[in-house]
Amino acid sequence: MTPYTADAVALLSYLVDALPEDADRVFAEAEAGETTIEAPSTALAEVLYAVSRDKNVRGVTLTGTPADAKQALLTDGPVSVAPIGDEELAEYADLIAEFSIHDALVVASHCSSESEAILTSDGVIRGTDFDTLWD
Repeated sequence: MTPYTADAVALLSYLVDALPEDADRVFAEAEAGETTIEAPSTALAEVLYAVSRDKNVRGVTLTGTPADAKQALLTDGPVSVAPIGDEELAEYADLIAEFSIHDALVVASHCSSESEAILTSDGVIRGTDFDTLWD
């Protein structure tokens, strides 16, 4: 199976059913068991924080609790947690100069897991040579 790495915006967009076509296709494939989507624990923490603050995502106000979001993504949904270990931290150390903390951890996770692409709308990540998928 082809793995993908998702950032917090991709996960939030999934929760409100507002993914663009290409990213939505990957999430649908993951729901069908045809691929996998991993997200660093930091991206998942960002999502839970946003849900706790009733954040607006693509014109939709998040509702529910952080526990509901966790269940929708990890238990009932197609996402698994990509742990941050020694390999990811080594990648992170090489990337931190060019990214924010959160973006660097997403890219480090992508690199260490050798995922197909990063599911993100982030302009900084998309402006690099790392493979991304969104539109």
